[in-house]
Amino acid sequence: MGKFYKKRQAEIKDEQSNLSYEEIQEQMRKESEFLLELDKLPTQDHLWTNRGAKATCENAGHAMHEFWFRKAAM
Repeated sequence: MGKFYKKRQAEIKDEQSNLSYEEIQEQMRKESEFLLELDKLPTQDHLWTNRGAKATCENAGHAMHEFWFRKAAM
């Protein structure tokens, strides 16, 4: 991380150190209408389809993603 990022991160932490969680949320809502709490993420259902060498998750209400199978270590 760059030194400017670390400096800004320290400034924000200092500014928010004496605020309650609700006050921080309210400040964030004033800056953006979108707020995502990472410790309260909704669960996502996956619809995995085995396609041989890879599996894909499609039509599950979120972006398509995939993973590749690999051979077991011998």
